[in-house]
Order: sequence, then structure tokens, then C-alpha cells
Amino acid sequence: MGASAIPTRDDERVSWTINFEQKFPTLATDLGFGAAEITALVNDSALMRYAILNAQKAAAFSKTCTAYKNEMIGGIGENAETPKIPVNNPLAPPVEVEAGVLERLSKAIQRAKLNVNYSQSIAQQLMVATTAPDSAIPADSKPKASGTPLTGSTVRIDWTKGKFDGVFIDSQRGDETAWTRLDFDMRSPYEDTRAPLNPEKPEARRYRLRYFMDNQSVGMWSDVITVITLP
Repeated sequence: MGASAIPTRDDERVSWTINFEQKFPTLATDLGFGAAEITALVNDSALMRYAILNAQKAAAFSKTCTAYKNEMIGGIGENAETPKIPVNNPLAPPVEVEAGVLERLSKAIQRAKLNVNYSQSIAQQLMVATTAPDSAIPADSKPKASGTPLTGSTVRIDWTKGKFDGVFIDSQRGDETAWTRLDFDMRSPYEDTRAPLNPEKPEARRYRLRYFMDNQSVGMWSDVITVITLP
């Protein structure tokens, strides 16, 4: 899937989580997340920040305790004040969640990037914007693709990769008029294994593909592929 762009340094993650908890709830519905998912991911973010800050506070407290020990045992200068006993002031924990918050947040960002409403503006708001695509990539880069019906209502999509990371795949089927993000693929071919809307008859499925690099769309949509499924 590629990197999620969540920072790797703890101090940067603290800033990132604060921003995430402010911006994500206002953007998440349009990106396909439900209310319960939004709450869970915000709790994950808060817990990650708490864990980082608590560890930093513990480290600082440990240094204070060591200095106190050394001064009390080894002695201090003639005019120095007697060191004060360290007092630990732990941070109040947020809502408790299961371990593995970074993986869940990373998957959420990857899922958001696959949504048709995802944009560079949203990436910047969530602080997960990647570098701009290579200026050497022609703006008219366009995937060449074909579709083949297989048994069991499966459709195989063959496409050319070139120098790109992969393709986003949108689809329509039946009477649908709006494009829906079906998936992304990094190695041809891709197989659409969805069950038909009506199991009693074949259905027309339409596909369009667009290249991506660093999870960012580049170039143009492919020509629309239409395939009639087989039973």
C-alpha cells in the first residue's frame, strides 16, 4: 500500500495527532467512515499521543530521580540548596483502547486515500500530503486496460503498469450512473470477484482505471471498459 505518511518521530507524532483529532471528524464522513469508526480512530490518536507524552514524562522524571539520588548520596556544593524530593505527576490517560494504534491509524489513512472524495487538500489538512508527482510524468498518461469475463461472475482486468506504482479502479454496474472506488491494484491482473446484484442473470460492469504514484492520482482515466459477467 505504501507509507501512510504518519510521522515516525515521536515529537512530530504528537503534533500530528492533535491535528488529526481536530480535522479528521469533519472530513471522515465524506471519506466513507461511520460514526463509530470516527470515534474509535480519534481515541486511537489520543492514546498514541498519551503514550508518547507519558514516556517522555517518565524519562524526564527518571533523570530527576537520578540527579536527586546523586546529590543526596554524593553531596552538593557548599552554598547549594538541598535538592527537593521529585514528585511524579503522571498524565491522565484518555479512553483505553487495544494495542496497535499506529497500524489502525495507518490503515485508516490508506482507506481514505482510496475514496473518490480524497484530494490533495484533504491530505494537507490531515498532514499526510506526499510530494508532488514527478514533473516528468506526462499529464496525459493513461492506463491501457482490458476486461475478460470469467465463470462465477468474476471479471479479470489486465492493465499495463509502466513506471507507476499502480492503478485506482472505479466501477459502475447495472443501472448505476455514479462511479464508485472499487479498489486499487499494484500488479496486473486484477480480479473483481463481487457477487452479481441479481444472481439470476448476468450484469454489465463498467470500469475505469487511473495511475497513482505515492498514493496520489496522476494522469488521465483510462477508456471505459464494459464487461458482461458469466454465471
